[in-house]
Amino acid sequence: MDDHKLYGYQAEGSLQEPQNALTRRFTQAEWDVLKRFRPLLPEVRRIASGGDTPKTISLWGITIDPLDPAADPRASVVLMKFLRARKLDVGAAKALLIEVLRWRQQVNIDDIMTKKFAGPRIPQVYFGKDKAGNAVLYTLACADPTPIWAEMEADSKAFIERMAHNLEIRARSLDFETTDRISSVTDMAMMSGGNSVNTKWLQNGTVLRVSREYYPDFSAYRFGVNAPFPLASNGWFSSLFVARTPGNNPGKIQFVGKGAKTIAKKLSEVIDLAELPEQFGGRATGFRWNPEGRDVPQAGAPGSNIAGVDNRG
Repeated sequence: MDDHKLYGYQAEGSLQEPQNALTRRFTQAEWDVLKRFRPLLPEVRRIASGGDTPKTISLWGITIDPLDPAADPRASVVLMKFLRARKLDVGAAKALLIEVLRWRQQVNIDDIMTKKFAGPRIPQVYFGKDKAGNAVLYTLACADPTPIWAEMEADSKAFIERMAHNLEIRARSLDFETTDRISSVTDMAMMSGGNSVNTKWLQNGTVLRVSREYYPDFSAYRFGVNAPFPLASNGWFSSLFVARTPGNNPGKIQFVGKGAKTIAKKLSEVIDLAELPEQFGGRATGFRWNPEGRDVPQAGAPGSNIAGVDNRG
C-alpha cells in the first residue's frame, strides 16, 4: 500500500504518524494544539483515576495509550473533540477531559450500558449521511413525553443514567475513522403544541452538563421536523437547545414545519435529496416508520456503515 495512504505529511514534507480520513481534515492549528495536548495525557490519566491504573484511557470504544497516543489515529480524533469543545485551549481541554473521565468512573458507564431501562420506547434509526459525511439519526418523538419528564422529577439519577446510556450508544456506534459526528432529525408529527416542550430539564445542572459537555463535538446538525406551529414559528425555543456544530460554532435545533415539501426545502441544505427519505420529501427509499408509530422503524442505511439503534428514552 502507498505510504501516502498510511501516513500524513506536514507542509514541509516530513513523514508523520498514521492517519485516517478524519485526521487528514485537521487544520494546521489543530495539529499544533494536539501535539501540545498529547504530552499531558499521563498526568490526565493519573489525576482522573487517582492512581497509576488503568494504564490506558478508554473513551467511546477507543483505547488511548497516554505514552503513545499517536499510534492510533482514532485516538487523535477523540482528543480533538475536547480541543474543539474548548476552542483549541489546551488547558481547558485538559480540564474537561479529566472531568469527563472522572464522571465516567463515578457513574460506571460500562455498568450503565448493561442496564435495561423502563419507560416509553422511542424508535430511532440511522439512515444515510448528510452532505458532510455525518451519519443521520432519525427519531420518532413520542406523542406524550409526560412520563419522561415525570421520571426526571421523581428520580433524576435514573433519568441521567438513561440519557447517558443513549448518548453512549450513539458515540460507540461511530468508527472515528470516517465518521465522528451525528446529524439528527426528530420527527414530531405525533406531538401536539401543548405537550411538545418542557424546559424543566434546563433547571437540572447535571442533565445539562452530561448532555452538553460530556459528549463534546458529536452533534453536527439538529432538526425537529413536522414541528407543532408554536415551535416552528418561534425561534426562541431553538435557542434553548444548543448543540456544537463543526468548527465549534454554536448551533441550535432548527424546527421545521409540517409537510414533505416544507421539510425537504430545509433539510436539503444539509442532506442531499438522494439521501433524504421519501416521506420527508427526498428520493431515498427503504425508510418508513411503522404505521402504528410505536414499533422499531424499518430502514436501510444507504452509504452508511453504522447499524440501526434501538434505544429507550
